[in-house]
Amino acid sequence: MDEITFNTPSIIKLGSFAGKIKYCLIDTYFIPFLKIFKLKINYINNQLIVVANDGLKDIPLHDFIWEYFYQYSIPENYSIHHQNGITMDNRLENLLLISNSIFYLPLKSYSLTSFYWKIISYLPVDMDEVNYHSIILDQSSLYECHNAPCTQLLLNSSDEQFICLKCKKIKYCSQMCQTMDADIHSIFCNPINST
Repeated sequence: MDEITFNTPSIIKLGSFAGKIKYCLIDTYFIPFLKIFKLKINYINNQLIVVANDGLKDIPLHDFIWEYFYQYSIPENYSIHHQNGITMDNRLENLLLISNSIFYLPLKSYSLTSFYWKIISYLPVDMDEVNYHSIILDQSSLYECHNAPCTQLLLNSSDEQFICLKCKKIKYCSQMCQTMDADIHSIFCNPINST
C-alpha cells in the first residue's frame, strides 16, 4: 500500500454557498482529524473562508491545519494567509504565517494556471449542481462567479454584467468564465419564459 504523505491533495465537497457548489482542497494527511469537525463556509473580511466547527466554536480551517501540523498556536499578532489568494485551497504548502503589521498581497497566479483551478476544472458535473439550480436560487447579495474553479466574488450590481441570458439566474465575473462554463451550465439551464 502506498504511504500517504502530508502533501497529497484531496477535494472536499462543502455544499452550496454564494450561488454554486463549493469545494476545497486539503492535504489528505488532515482528513482523519476533520472527522470530528463539521466544515462550512463563512463570509469573513470580504472573503469566503472554510471554517471547522467542533460543536462548540468555529475555527478557520487554515488555522486548524497550521496549528495541528506545527504543534503551536498562532500568535495574536499573526495571521494565516493563502499564498495564491484562493481561500478554498487549504493545502499546507499554500499557507503562510504572516505578521499583522505587514500588508500581504497574495502571489495570485493567472487563474487558469493555479493548482486549484486545474483540479476543480476536471471534476465531473455534479448532480447536486443540477438539482440546486432546478429550484429558485436564493437572491442573496453574496454571489461567486458560477464557473466552478473561479473564486471571484460578485458583490454589487455593477459586477452582474455577465448573466446567462436564458435563465437570468447564473452570474459570471467575465465573458471568459461564462464561455468556459457554457457546456456545463447548459445541462441545467432553465430558461425564463418570455410570455
